[in-house]
Amino acid sequence: MKPNRIFVKMIFSYLPIFYSVVVIIFVVSTVLIHESSQKQTLKTKQALANHAVAILEQTFKSIDGSVINEIDQNEDLRKYLYTKDRFEKYYYANKVSDAFNALVVNNKWINSVYLYSIADETVISSSISTRVEAFGDEAFIRALSSDTFPVGWTNKREYKELEYDRLVSVFSIVKPFPLFTAEKGYIVVNVNVGTVQQLLNEMTNSDVGSLNLYDKEGLPLFGEQGKDMLLVRSDYLGWSVGTSIGQSGSLAWASTISMWWIVFGLCAVLMGTLAIIFISFKQSKPIEEISRQILSYVDQAFGKKKKDRNDDFKFIQSALQHLIKDSSQSKQHLKENINFRRQQLFQELMNADDANARPRWSQELHELGHSGDYDAISIFVIEIDNYSVFSSRYVERDQDLMKFAISCVVKEVFEAEGVEVWTNWMNQQQAASIAFLGREHLQTLSDCWRELQSWIGQNLKLTVTLGVTETLENADHLHVSFHKALNALDYKSVYGSNAVIAYENIDAKGQGEVFEHLLVIRSIGHSFREGDPKWSSTLDELIGTMRERSYSRTNISNLLQYLVYQLYKDISGLPLQGEDPIKRLNEAADAVETIEDIEGPFKAALEELAERIYAFRGKQSNKSIVYEAKAYIEDHYDDPDLSLSMLGEKFEIHSSYLSRLFKEEFNENFVDMLARVRIERAKALLENSNDTLQEIAAKVGYTHYFSFSRVFKKLEKMPVSQYRKMMDSQSDHLS
Repeated sequence: MKPNRIFVKMIFSYLPIFYSVVVIIFVVSTVLIHESSQKQTLKTKQALANHAVAILEQTFKSIDGSVINEIDQNEDLRKYLYTKDRFEKYYYANKVSDAFNALVVNNKWINSVYLYSIADETVISSSISTRVEAFGDEAFIRALSSDTFPVGWTNKREYKELEYDRLVSVFSIVKPFPLFTAEKGYIVVNVNVGTVQQLLNEMTNSDVGSLNLYDKEGLPLFGEQGKDMLLVRSDYLGWSVGTSIGQSGSLAWASTISMWWIVFGLCAVLMGTLAIIFISFKQSKPIEEISRQILSYVDQAFGKKKKDRNDDFKFIQSALQHLIKDSSQSKQHLKENINFRRQQLFQELMNADDANARPRWSQELHELGHSGDYDAISIFVIEIDNYSVFSSRYVERDQDLMKFAISCVVKEVFEAEGVEVWTNWMNQQQAASIAFLGREHLQTLSDCWRELQSWIGQNLKLTVTLGVTETLENADHLHVSFHKALNALDYKSVYGSNAVIAYENIDAKGQGEVFEHLLVIRSIGHSFREGDPKWSSTLDELIGTMRERSYSRTNISNLLQYLVYQLYKDISGLPLQGEDPIKRLNEAADAVETIEDIEGPFKAALEELAERIYAFRGKQSNKSIVYEAKAYIEDHYDDPDLSLSMLGEKFEIHSSYLSRLFKEEFNENFVDMLARVRIERAKALLENSNDTLQEIAAKVGYTHYFSFSRVFKKLEKMPVSQYRKMMDSQSDHLS
């Protein structure tokens, strides 16, 4: 083997990965810094645009307020527009011009202010007074007179006072005089667009970006349009302020990376490279030594050097895999053989009795891998509680997984105390375990059982009951202890689920014969059929006797099966609808494992059946009542006071329940039935009598003819008068 060959391979394996990770981290960091800078820039631009909009709104609202204040409080302006005296008008014109000049001087934003008088078509500004025809803004004034009065501030427009003046870009606001009527004229205030642009330029730095202004239609007013990061719209002005980023601002994120951070990063990469080289050199030494020993062994075993050794790692891997595979197969064969023989041992314990018991259980244990170094043996049986629920909740694969987990936790709990334990599943519900104990473990045995139950309850969400018996000093009577532990589980019905039942604690002296309860069970069946609630208390007394006398699971099962049989005989003649009640009771009886199961699911099934019988009897009784009520309607339809409440009182039944019975039995409610009976009687009177319509309405129970006519038309699809005419014409035709 070439010296340091493995070291070189490790270097060229780790360094490319290390450098790739460094590059990825650098790229990701650069992207994150750039995105963070962009987000910060966007927040700054947002704040700048909001600030610019706030200043514009504040300024233009101030101008708007000044004009309104001038209109409201300037008496010279009012007198100028309302006076008819030529000299006074000239005097007040000068006053108004001075007031406008004060507005322009005191507010740097205002470019000009002028008043247009509708009556004499004159214009007064801060500097001139002239006819509208000679005024430079005549077109705008004429537009005001043609019902195109602007709302709020206008978009950018061109303005001049005299024909020879230079055009100025302005924003204008027009206020009528008086306010809301424009009866006398208009006041127009113009703000220079250049002043607004100068304000926005002062708020920004060209290297960082600029503020751009757009009018109400979104058309650009000034600035670098089309490069806006965001737009902020003014609800008052209708304009939008956009912000764009400058050339230096787009690279501002790069300035956040200090040169010291770059130096630090390069130093970290260099130190990482040196660390990889050092660690690779250190780790390659033992691998090289192992490789040398394996190659030396192979050369000695084959007597010559093997070819094709360019890939040292592959050769080492192949050699180790063969060794591990051979070792694992040997251990697996041994383990399978021992596990199979242990399963046979448990089956022999189950089938053994005193007559055919094997005399040398100790030798059998020794042959199965136990050294015989123990002071006592404990055998116990684990039973899954509520197995019917367990088997219905989990599929077979999950059930096997749960049982495997129980076997593993038994081993872990006992081996944690230094106790060897063997476990094997005897059937689908029960597993048997043999624990080999030292004297120091006798006091902790019960703690191990409780810990086992606690772990299963918390992690597997199910409970188990343990049947146990006293420990043995030797294995001669191992089969006897096994049967005692198994018999202890037969009393789980009394001691309950999730319990540890010791065979020696079972008191079976007062059990008596179960046949003495047959008459009690028959009385329960009779009371059940007759609807006497006494059956429930009698069943409770029977359950109390079972608990008091500690009946085994077998005896309790026999009593429940006889109870189900007696109920079957007593209720078999009842035509109950729906699910077979006896099938439900049989399923509940089969699922009973403890007396609590009788008091719970089994009794609940009985109560559900009792409610079905009660409902059946009530339905039969109510059926006769509803037919009596129908007959009463047919006999007393002419009673105007006949109502559902009256029938309820007569037959002693709630009116709403009686209405529901009508609907269920006849598919017709009380009101419709009464109306139908009355109209049928009315039709008979219309055909066979000469009574007036009002008399017929009264004879069938209607106090008002209008009600009778409305109901008749609704049911017969024609007015009652038309029906009588039709009957009279048929009678004349027959005669």
